[in-house]
Amino acid sequence: MTAVQVAKQRVIQAGIKLMETGLIARTWGNVSHRIDGGQFVITPSGRDYRSLKPEDIVTVQIADCSYSGTIKPSSEKGVHAEVYKRFSDINFVIHTHQEYASVISACEVDAILIEEGLLAGKVQFGAYALPSTKKLQRNVAKALTHSVNQAVIMKNHGAVCYGADDQEAFEVALELDQACRQYIDDTYKSLSGEQEANAVELSCFALGLGQSASMQSQSSAGNLLYHSRRVEDGFILFDDSGSEIQVRYDELDGTMPEEAWVYQHIYRSHKHIHHIHWSGSPEVIAFSQTAQSLKPLLDDFAQLIGTSARSVDLSPAEAAAALKRSSAVLIRGMGALCCGSTGDDALATLMVLEKNCKAHIGAKLLGHVKPIHYLESLLMRFVYLKKYSKLSNR
Repeated sequence: MTAVQVAKQRVIQAGIKLMETGLIARTWGNVSHRIDGGQFVITPSGRDYRSLKPEDIVTVQIADCSYSGTIKPSSEKGVHAEVYKRFSDINFVIHTHQEYASVISACEVDAILIEEGLLAGKVQFGAYALPSTKKLQRNVAKALTHSVNQAVIMKNHGAVCYGADDQEAFEVALELDQACRQYIDDTYKSLSGEQEANAVELSCFALGLGQSASMQSQSSAGNLLYHSRRVEDGFILFDDSGSEIQVRYDELDGTMPEEAWVYQHIYRSHKHIHHIHWSGSPEVIAFSQTAQSLKPLLDDFAQLIGTSARSVDLSPAEAAAALKRSSAVLIRGMGALCCGSTGDDALATLMVLEKNCKAHIGAKLLGHVKPIHYLESLLMRFVYLKKYSKLSNR
């Protein structure tokens, strides 16, 4: 294989690894590799990494981000170009929506200090701008001019991590997430006086819920709801162990779990929903006790879920109504239902909702919560539904 073919293959492998390690969901994030001639190869826009072939990877000029051919490169190609322009020893860049770097990105923090490793020094933050815009590229470029290590956190968005090769770039991403999580845990222990950062207690402390709510969250964590998928004459209830219950429409009775009535109403009200996953993470259960709607602190929430996820009781009519303009709904004191047309869609919704709950909790812990502006969220949701959701299912 030629050097360019090898580079393209490494980009594909890195994209799959991003999904497997949980550093991204669906098509969020992108990967590039510097090649000779002042160019880099990068993943295409809005495509599932598992579907990619070498011919789908696009060659882009570092100087002006121009490219040839009919396949569009990632819309964040400009961010990658800024890294290559500034650091001649960097050959691999990954843009992630990894969990704890994303959480920190939504907080009142402008930089975090890391003591050792590849990221020793201050990790800089790039100011917020809508994804895929020139303004975002300029904001990242400004942060890069002050960077002393190999990552920049993008406000309300994620991170860009870079290294001499793919292995180093991944090590940077993993070190960054560990450092961001440690920052949140240490802040909690300092404020609360606790010795350990238990997820339930941290969440309830940040949300101001008190000890009784913490105990309720611990109890609710054991009260599991079934997931569900639509079939021709009804739907299947299933849990993480693989246990299944088949439910036919109009044959529900008192022996069925309570959520079965809710799922039936959702499926009948929303023809595009075929999969429902229940989220019962400690952060989601704790937030669901506030009875607040969850608003976007991260732009992938705005894209995939909408301008908010409403909070309702476990009621068929209320849950179905809450899903009219959203792909997720919070069930008070119990967690959340995350919906999609495919199983992958529903799981991506779950992943993004859980991350946004953590971002809300982190923002409360470190200052105050400032959601992305409603109109910006609405625009991102519109663009996603009209463009990227179709690409990601190719």
